[in-house]
Order: sequence, then structure tokens, then C-alpha cells
Amino acid sequence: MKVAIVTGASRGIGRAVVDELKRNEYFVYEVSKKNCDVTNIDSIKGFMSNVKNVDVLVNCAGRSHLGYIEDISEEDIYSCFDTNALGTMRFCKAVLPIMKNQKNGYIINIGSLRGIECCKGKAAYSMSKFAVRAFSNTLGLEVKKYGINVTCINPGFVYTDLIKYRIAKENLKPEDIIQPSDIAKTIMYLLSLSNGATISELNMGDVWE
Repeated sequence: MKVAIVTGASRGIGRAVVDELKRNEYFVYEVSKKNCDVTNIDSIKGFMSNVKNVDVLVNCAGRSHLGYIEDISEEDIYSCFDTNALGTMRFCKAVLPIMKNQKNGYIINIGSLRGIECCKGKAAYSMSKFAVRAFSNTLGLEVKKYGINVTCINPGFVYTDLIKYRIAKENLKPEDIIQPSDIAKTIMYLLSLSNGATISELNMGDVWE
């Protein structure tokens, strides 16, 4: 049985990924605020202490701060970076020794189209997601020789708690927006490819103002 770790597993994209992996007979270690803090390296080390092998890591843990640059605080920016960018980096570093020893593995990081194209009022979030993309692309170059693939998935609006305020405000229908299950199915497609079929980035959906 293949083994996966999914961060942000309690809801949204992470929950959908966990469910899809389990449907495909993966054993899944579910990372949530209840059992591991992605902003704390000691917490991650404690979580990983019982993990012996990992075939797949999916970093879904994330947060967002809204506000114009002159209004957001440094704490808001750091909070986004600490979870979105540094949290992703910390878990990648935690699984790399295992995957390198196995000489295979797949790391999938959830970025955002906001890490490609910016908009007003989302500086902290966009900055952190630009960082996730840069980190993912660099990591992929560094670990390919060990049989490890890295993909950064950059979705637009996804129907999660983070954007439900926009649903009501703009009278959108859930079916007009990417569903968490769409991302989960995309991940299963990536995992079905041969090791030589490297996809460093994958963009999904539209950019919304």
C-alpha cells in the first residue's frame, strides 16, 4: 500500500485530497492543526517520528489575509508566509531524507493563480504564493536526480471557506468555481504518470478580481 501525507487535511482542498487518495487505496497521514503545527519545526519532527516511508506529500495547509498594503501589518504578512511558504518548505524538508533513501517520491504543493497574477487587497497572500511557486520549481530541479517529482498546482477560485464570502457577494454559483474534488482528481492524474513525465506547474481555472 502506498503512503501519503496531506497537510491541511481537515477541510477544503486537503480533505478532498485525503478522501480521493483513500478511495485509491493509499494509507494517508492526515496533518491538521489538531495533531501538527506546520509553523513549528519541532511539531513536524514529532509528527514525522513514526513515519517510515512516504510515497506522496501534498501540501495543502494555507491561510489568507485580506487588506491593502498600507493597512496590513507585518504580522499579517509573516503569518501568511509562515503557513503557506515556510510550512510547505518545512514538510518538504522533513520527507526528503525518506524519499531520497527510497529513490522515488512525489511532492505536490498547492500554490495559487494569485502567485502568478496579483490583485488589489491580497498582497500578503500573493507574496506567499509567489514564494511557494519559486520554492517548488527550485526543489524540483534539485531532487529530480533522486527520482522525486515536484509539481506546484496553481488554482484560481476554489469553493472553500476562504472564498465563500465572494460567492454571496457576487451571486456566483458553486458550480462556476473549481471544486476541491477537481484538484484531488488532478492530483490522482499526476500520480498516474510515469516518473519521466515531469510537470513542474499546473494552472487551473480563472483569475478573479
